[in-house]
Amino acid sequence: MTRVGVLAALGLILATAGCGDRSSRGPAAAAPKPETRAAESPPASAVTTVTPEYRTRHSALETSGKVTFNEEALVRINATVTGRVLEVLAKPGDAVETGHRLLVVDSSDLGLAKTDYAKAVSDVERSEAALKLARELFEVRAIAAKEIRDAESEYRRTMAERERASSRLRTLGVKTEQLADIAARKDAATTLVITAPRGGVVVERNVTPGQVVAYGQSDTPASLFVIADLSTMWVLADVYEPDVPTVKPGQPMAVRLPCCPNDRYEGTVAYISDSVDRETRTVKVRGAVPNRGRALKAEMFVKVSIATGSTRALTVPQAAVHRENGATFVLVATGQDAYERRPVTLGADLDDSVEVRRGVTPSDRVVSQGSILLKKSAK
Repeated sequence: MTRVGVLAALGLILATAGCGDRSSRGPAAAAPKPETRAAESPPASAVTTVTPEYRTRHSALETSGKVTFNEEALVRINATVTGRVLEVLAKPGDAVETGHRLLVVDSSDLGLAKTDYAKAVSDVERSEAALKLARELFEVRAIAAKEIRDAESEYRRTMAERERASSRLRTLGVKTEQLADIAARKDAATTLVITAPRGGVVVERNVTPGQVVAYGQSDTPASLFVIADLSTMWVLADVYEPDVPTVKPGQPMAVRLPCCPNDRYEGTVAYISDSVDRETRTVKVRGAVPNRGRALKAEMFVKVSIATGSTRALTVPQAAVHRENGATFVLVATGQDAYERRPVTLGADLDDSVEVRRGVTPSDRVVSQGSILLKKSAK
């Protein structure tokens, strides 16, 4: 057999074997199909329901205001005599107690007042001696009753003049224990020490050494010193006319500073003005606020919140509320593993809850946790 014949025989054998293998395999097996599972509802442990509950909702009026000194704890020191200032013994920011020396004034008015008092005391002594003598003479019928009446009248006049002179000295700051020396003409000094009538902090000083101060030259004399008790400040809040009926004395007032919005200063409403500002159309509402750390400064602008009352509000947790396409709703359980969307109308926020004005009742069961899992399946 030739070489060509051998190759042809081998090809025929291989072709026959291939056909036998394909016939023995049969039709091709179909590809496996993926398994399909129904959507599973969230486990019961992942869903928590609550019933809407009533909570107390506090309403407040938000406005602005200004801080001023407490006028009931403020004292203005004016000139009680005309004279020249020798020394100034206090400066703004000083904390002073009652009787603290503020300034020294050299005044001729003081010298004149002391002279008047010494003369008044001398006149009383003279009239008292004259009255005693007149009574003795009347007893022996040496004088008439008219002279007794004249002596008594003179005595009362001199007594009144002595009281006037001593009152003038006390007004000038002379102490009672000094009157004896003044009456005996041992104290004729013309220097007057002006002291603080009450304790506080010097917040204003309008006097310098060498300055001449005058008494009684105008109806509103300039204050030499202003001393304020800074433990409490007044806050004047601006309340617009429609809101005035909601404000009552005694209501809590909270003050916040623009620089420190997290710090609150608590006080109470003490006074509501009886007039309306013609320019701003607001009514001034005054509150007394404890000045913690002296952070409140006079003329400072602040934010004021006045608690105007409280009401009961039906609330649900914030987590139970959903918003979608402009609609607000909650999920309400209607049965075993059955829920529905319920449109609601919301009110004010109350910490971690929110007021619901319409849509649910206290008998409903609202989904508070796990509602995101039910949001698409609930109808």
